[in-house]
Amino acid sequence: MGKQFKVIRVSNHWSTEKLRKDIEETLNKASKQGWELVDISFLANTMVAMITISK
Repeated sequence: MGKQFKVIRVSNHWSTEKLRKDIEETLNKASKQGWELVDISFLANTMVAMITISK
């Protein structure tokens, strides 16, 4: 079986700092499960991040 990919949507409309913490927690949890970061994209004018991971 080839690589698996997963896209995770993380949002927090309170502040960029809270969004940063949510992204960090999400990546740490995924890393413990064996996933590796591929890309993080931020949607324009919103507090939404799309995280792509693989394993």
